[in-house]
Parts: sequence; structure tokens; C-alpha cells
Amino acid sequence: MTEIYTGQGFSQHDAGRAMVAACAHAGLDARGARLMRLGENALYRLASAPVVVRIARHVDLLPDVRKEVAVARWLETAGFPGARLFPDCPQTAVHDGRVVTFWRYIDGDGPAPGFADLAAALKELHALPKPVHLVLPLFDPLARVEGRLDSATTIDEKDLAFLRGRLHDLYAEYNALTFALPQGHIHGDAHRGNLLRRAGGPVVLLDYEAFAFGPREWDLCTGMGIPHKGFRGVGDDEYAQAVDAYGFDVTDWEGFHTLRQVREITMTTWLMQNVDHNPTSAPSSTGVWPRCGTTTCRASGVPSETRYRASDRPRASLISAKLRKSTTCGSFP
Repeated sequence: MTEIYTGQGFSQHDAGRAMVAACAHAGLDARGARLMRLGENALYRLASAPVVVRIARHVDLLPDVRKEVAVARWLETAGFPGARLFPDCPQTAVHDGRVVTFWRYIDGDGPAPGFADLAAALKELHALPKPVHLVLPLFDPLARVEGRLDSATTIDEKDLAFLRGRLHDLYAEYNALTFALPQGHIHGDAHRGNLLRRAGGPVVLLDYEAFAFGPREWDLCTGMGIPHKGFRGVGDDEYAQAVDAYGFDVTDWEGFHTLRQVREITMTTWLMQNVDHNPTSAPSSTGVWPRCGTTTCRASGVPSETRYRASDRPRASLISAKLRKSTTCGSFP
């Protein structure tokens, strides 16, 4: 079922309207649905059934969502502990210009997963034999950045020019990298927020939207390396356990700092796209923004190992200040 796209923003109202229409089409009762998150996607928990309704922000993401559904079906067949589609529902239908999928609700009341749990999940995921018929796109970590810059309406043109320059430079640096690990299927957005532990059960990996064929180093950077070396949110002992669980220390690889900077610009532009789209409706994740790395140049100082030019820092700091006043973040991009 396809309906006409009626708006450019992605507010709680926009997402809720698509959710109600999708539930009506699927024969589900949307009354009492609760917004769980509003970020790159909107997530609603239904009160009437153990279902999470996931709404992608615009119809251009339809190929990504179809791929996500195909990956979910593969992982379920393989017995991998991951998110499961809710059966007997129309997946990837488009309502009001948003792509909608239905997922089984996961009771994540168990102890919070650690970084070693994430490393173990990634090792298991990377080792799975991918079906030949499942064709994945080549990974492009900066694919959505240009579109976010083009659609930014509240960011100063000088700031946008700075970020476009950084985007150009980072594409060149990324394309020149020599990777240490064999390439293969990757999660693409691996971080601890995409893990849940069932009460009395295993750790479950979520969110397959960024799944692609690419460098395994990316998953290790976003999952463990950047939280350790960039955000300083992972202690040495905990990081060592994660390295042992996977068997590779990505921070010792020479391309780590380039991937770190790529991740930081994606995080910055993810925040930008939420400005003016009712950001106060998104559950706040206190403290995430001050840790958003060197693209935004934290007021506390830029780590010496980054390779940004000193002349870039005032411009990046200005972007940081403007965005910090304008938005809150509900999850990583």
C-alpha cells in the first residue's frame, strides 16, 4: 500500500500518523501505543500486542528497509540471536511517505550488555556464512551526510561549507585506507545501544538498516574502539575484555583515526537533521552530545591523536554550540 508523502519533517506527529495508518492496514490496534524513540527512525510499542512498529523517516529509505527485512529473515533462519520480524504483518509498506515494519517486542529487563558482549556478538555475526542470494550494498559510511547537509535549514552557511569540506577530505582518506581484516558482511551501526539482554536470556542484536558488505574494522570502531579512545567511556580493562572477545584491537590499526573522524561527522549531521523537527519529543540521552568527539571539537579539548587542522577547531566548536542548544539526541546515527 502506497500513499502520498505529505511533509518534509519527521516529528512525533508525522511518525504517529504513519504508525496509525500502518496498524490499520495490518489489522493491529494502535490505541495506547507508546513512542520509544524518535531519531533516525521512530519506534512505537503497541499496547495491544507484543509489537514494535518501526517507521523510517522517508520513502527514499525503502531499499534499505527491504534489505533490513531480508537480513532479519536470514539471521532468524541461521539461529542468530537478533531482532525478529512480527509474523503475518505487511512489511515495508509505505504510509504517508514513511516506510513501516513490524517487529517482535523484546523484553530487555536483563543486566545491561557490556562491550565484551558486543564484541562477542560481532564475532559471531561476522563468522556466519551469508546466503548467496542475499545481495548487500557496498558500505559507504558517509552516504547520508551530503543529503543531511543539503536539507539543513537552520545551520549557518559557513558551518555547512566547513562540513562539506570535511566530507570531501574524509572520502579521500577513507578510500585510501588499507584494511587489516578480510571484508565481508557488517552490521554498519554497531554500538551498545543496539544490544538488549533478555531477562534470563541471551544478548540480542538489533537494527539491521545499515547492514552492508564492507570492512569489519568499521563495526569494531563504532562498537568498541571509538567509545574507548574517543569518548573515553570505556576503561582499559573493559576494552581489553572486548578485544579478547573478538580477537583484534582496532585502535592499533593505522586507519582507526580516519574511521573515528568519519563516525564523528555522521553523528554531527544526524543531530543536524533533527533540528526543527520537534526534537523535544525524542527521549533524551543525557551526556551523549558532550561526548560526540572531534568533529564537534569538545570544549574540553581535542585529543592530540586526531588529525584535524587547528584552523578547523573554532568552526567545529561553533557548530557544536549551535546544535547543543537546538537538539537532544535519542540514539547514535
